[in-house]
Amino acid sequence: MLTIHTEQKTNAANQLTVTLKLEGNLDNATVAQLETKLTPALEAKPMQVIFDLAKLKFVTSAGIRLFFIAVKQQKQHGGQVSFVNLQPQIKEVFAIMGQIPDMRIFKDQAELDAYLLARQRTYQQ
Repeated sequence: MLTIHTEQKTNAANQLTVTLKLEGNLDNATVAQLETKLTPALEAKPMQVIFDLAKLKFVTSAGIRLFFIAVKQQKQHGGQVSFVNLQPQIKEVFAIMGQIPDMRIFKDQAELDAYLLARQRTYQQ
């Protein structure tokens, strides 16, 4: 079973951020649910797609495939994909995948926010 909560925010520069909070298992039986929510989110071409994995218990290669698709599509228009709140078993999967270019993993939302703030400050100088 997989539950997906989607949040959309637009910042002062009119840039869209989409957060997908996943709860449960992301496997062959549930991957279509995520794809149904992810496809329109990616079509909106947000600057940032955030996968909040605090309550994700299990992920298979089918779910990893969708993460790769998100990274690829975001890269095509200059957007980013980030992952926050990974549980130990999910961290292990990401460790096995290695450091994937253009994919960012953060301890939590606060660490991601600090990173994004620092990146944006480089443009204000």
